[in-house]
Amino acid sequence: MLDANVVLKLKERYPQLHPALFHRSVERAKSVGHLFDILETIPKEFPLIWSDTNGCWIECNDIYQSQEFFEALKK
Repeated sequence: MLDANVVLKLKERYPQLHPALFHRSVERAKSVGHLFDILETIPKEFPLIWSDTNGCWIECNDIYQSQEFFEALKK
């Protein structure tokens, strides 16, 4: 679990991020350093998808063309 004080300070540092995007980033972060990396590399354009391969948010032209989406359909 991440330190709540550090998460609060990062929330103050990134006030422009939508609260849901920030919260989902906190959920996926493995450490405080990873959370910082995630927040620093969030693309400016939408739509965004989470890449399990890269461990970060990536920009996607069409969310249904993401590799993870197709892999999930195969299961």
